Amino acid sequence: MELTKSHIEQLYTFTRQHYVEYYDVQTELVDHLANDIETIWQEKPTLSFENARDISFKKFGIFGFMDVVEKRQKAMSKKYLKIMWSFVKEWFRLPKIIITLGSVFIFQKLFMQPSGAIIFYSLLGFFFIFVIVGFSKLRKEFKQRFQKTNKKWMLEEMIFSTTSANLLVFVSNIFNISESAKHLENQWTALLFAIVYVAAFLIAYITLVVIPKQADNFLAETYPTYSIMQ
Repeated sequence: MELTKSHIEQLYTFTRQHYVEYYDVQTELVDHLANDIETIWQEKPTLSFENARDISFKKFGIFGFMDVVEKRQKAMSKKYLKIMWSFVKEWFRLPKIIITLGSVFIFQKLFMQPSGAIIFYSLLGFFFIFVIVGFSKLRKEFKQRFQKTNKKWMLEEMIFSTTSANLLVFVSNIFNISESAKHLENQWTALLFAIVYVAAFLIAYITLVVIPKQADNFLAETYPTYSIMQ
């Protein structure tokens, strides 16, 4: 006995009912359940689809699909960080490293001016606005993509939602340590803040602009069926 198309659709519904919202994880689980159900039917051919499905589901333990989702989340987090790091490394190669080091030097000199603290807080405000606008834009684009396909992909959400939200937390932490800005007349303090500011802006630019522009390529590389469903 083999599973029908209707059975497969029911398995997708079943995974959604058990709080698996990402289509890529749903597909992984459906494939696993489908293979296991067919194996169960070989031993008990008279068993109903629902009973065979429940037997297979119980093998996941008391936490159900939670462990599978968590493992996939870790795998996608590593992949996302790998993607981001590949772009960060580009800024430490010629000719971009000249821009990076030059920016640090310029900001250090600006911060050491008599009005250095004002300059620092002004730039910090600009950075915060940049992140807020970028975050809002990505959230809107993520919702539009979901409305178009009615499917969520874990890596896609990391690109368009989760990471930008974490960036907002990062920005708030920068504000918390900005009290030290009153000591910017010290060249080492000014240098430290210049490095932090350039690094933060670089990460924000890559996270909010560079990676989202190439999202379709990353998703197609990660999920073979992604391009077909767009």
